[in-house]
Amino acid sequence: MDNISEACIDCVDYSVIDASQRWRMLKSQKRFFLWCLWVSSGVIMQGFDIVAGGQLAALPEFQKQFGRLQADDSHIIPAHYLSAWNSIAPACEIVSTFIYAPLLEKYGRKPGILVASAISIAGVLLQQFATDWKVHLAGRGVNGIAIGMMFTISPLWIGETCRPELRGFFLCFFNTSIVFGQFAIAAVSRGSSYLDGKWQWWLPVVGMYIFPAILTAGWFFFPESPYWLVRHGKTTAARKSLRRVYGFKNPAFYTVEVRRMESETQQALSIQVNLSHRSTRSTFLGLDIAAEAECFDTMNRKRTLTAIFAASGQQMIGATFVIGYATYFLDLIGVKDYFDASIVLYVVMLLASMAAFPLTEILGRRTMIVNPQFVLCLMLLLIGILGCVPDQEKASWAIIVFIYIWAIIYQLSIGAVGFVLASEIATVRLRSTTQGLVTITNAAWGLVMQFTIPYMINPDAGNLGGKVGFIFLGTGLVAAIGGWYLYPETKGVSFEKMDELYASGTAPRHFRAASEQRIAVTQDSKTEPPVHMEEVNV
Repeated sequence: MDNISEACIDCVDYSVIDASQRWRMLKSQKRFFLWCLWVSSGVIMQGFDIVAGGQLAALPEFQKQFGRLQADDSHIIPAHYLSAWNSIAPACEIVSTFIYAPLLEKYGRKPGILVASAISIAGVLLQQFATDWKVHLAGRGVNGIAIGMMFTISPLWIGETCRPELRGFFLCFFNTSIVFGQFAIAAVSRGSSYLDGKWQWWLPVVGMYIFPAILTAGWFFFPESPYWLVRHGKTTAARKSLRRVYGFKNPAFYTVEVRRMESETQQALSIQVNLSHRSTRSTFLGLDIAAEAECFDTMNRKRTLTAIFAASGQQMIGATFVIGYATYFLDLIGVKDYFDASIVLYVVMLLASMAAFPLTEILGRRTMIVNPQFVLCLMLLLIGILGCVPDQEKASWAIIVFIYIWAIIYQLSIGAVGFVLASEIATVRLRSTTQGLVTITNAAWGLVMQFTIPYMINPDAGNLGGKVGFIFLGTGLVAAIGGWYLYPETKGVSFEKMDELYASGTAPRHFRAASEQRIAVTQDSKTEPPVHMEEVNV
């Protein structure tokens, strides 16, 4: 048996969870970093798809192919076309995730990646060769199934596999991948705008093939989640998987990691058994949904709602409007260089999202989400007020400024950290199920937003312009106030300690104080002399 006291890599002792060693630990995570990049490539497709509707709608050849001819010989895409195109993907995400999420616990994370890649290729083919708006609609729906699967698998695998000290850092990959996809589609659309004919809109669509290609190429070498293997009693396979993840030569490290995962799994199960009785077997349309039902029992309800709210808050505070329709919206309000303006916007968001990597572990999750959400609401209020200004030509540039400020704050807060919190908050045994519920709820919000926003901003419908900021101000305040009560501080908190804090009934907003108090008590108990301990016990 390996000696766990010798589990040192680059002078870092992995046998203990020590948040103060996180930056030294990061130096030895090169291979894990690459696997995070690889598994996140499927999430890049999510960002690509979110923005694709608005980007394609701004291309003249796409408008000519699917739009309606106007009196001035221009073409406009009807609002219900845009609404259907942009809402079909999240609708299919909901259905596919509801079916697929329970299978994650049975078959693991790896098989779904290959299935998602094949489905994505079929969806892109339909979009590319569509001559009718309904065929294009079908293609986006099929691709939405693949997106829903990767949206669930990617953060789940990263959160399970990485060390607790670096969980926030690596889970930020999830949001940055989405932002990079948004930047990529904006850049490709900008380049294709110089082309003539069908390749003007084909190029952004064909670009989506790269994501399933990357996933398929690396799939055979990809390690299954060691956490999932440990929970299914496959400790030997878990050690092999960890060796492929990290590539360390010290065998004691793998012993330490397997024991840590076993300990967290056993404690989660012990708390579950001690505090509640297992729910009866639940089915819906023939599917076993016992795990989903358990997520909403008395003990797990708050954790599930927190995870759902952390991801849903992004939609409630206006992400789909600002990010998904930036190019199309800037075009509608009269900004001449709307493509260039949107590309700069996505570059700014990408840099802000990358800055959130270290800040998540320095400042913590709650600090980076709660107060900034109220600032985002203020930005939405100002955008709404500017939408009421009579001279919209002048007001449009002020709206752009506030959109940029909103985007920076968003990517440094709920945009990056919301997914971190959503991916780590669930108890070990229900993590895959909770992540599936997060995907479903996020897609449901996306469905609502993608369906309604075209009617809000399109000239043949609401034509609200900047006044749409008032609408998201209302939903954004709900997200901000709810987050103040629900979001805990989980920086450096192990899954074991998180289980204890929730089981003790500690209010989420007091997690940091409670965690620090427990650490102080533990340290005092180690330093106090035996005589003093006897006096206290007496």
